[in-house]
Amino acid sequence: MRQVLIVVDMQNDFVAEKGALSSPAARRILPFVQDKVRAALKSGKEVVFTLDTHQEDDAEFDKFSPHCLEGSWGQQLVPELKALTEGRESQVHLVEKNRYSGFYQTDLEEYLGLTEGAERERVAEVELVGVCTNICCFFTAEELANRDVPTKVYAQGMASFDQDAHTFALSQMKSVLGAEVIQ
Repeated sequence: MRQVLIVVDMQNDFVAEKGALSSPAARRILPFVQDKVRAALKSGKEVVFTLDTHQEDDAEFDKFSPHCLEGSWGQQLVPELKALTEGRESQVHLVEKNRYSGFYQTDLEEYLGLTEGAERERVAEVELVGVCTNICCFFTAEELANRDVPTKVYAQGMASFDQDAHTFALSQMKSVLGAEVIQ
């Protein structure tokens, strides 16, 4: 049974103190996320890291301050997680995305074995952690639900700059998307 941990946007611009859209909540979940990545890699599971990636003229900057510019320090995976992947390249897959969903114009669907004729076995279950609960995590969970992929969401491993939106998104993931939300 193929299980994959998806770590959403744990990048310097969202997590590091000097990041463009950094929040203390994102820093608080980092130890939990590190533990989930360590455990997944140790047990032989694959880990997907989505990386928000933008060009200087991205339309998203009409809504949010510029962040995660391609090739910048802010776009990089936080060092605490990057260090865990060294020597584990066969278990790690990076997905650069420029929209909220990890699926939009990326290879994630193919990588998870969800397309007809996919090279990889279809994923049986996805575990989900990262930022931002009510934006990129939510829309990636929604896409998993649309593809009938059983999904476990770790509330301790998700954060948002808006606590009310975080709580609401977790509730929607459970009640609307059918994800198993683990508190």
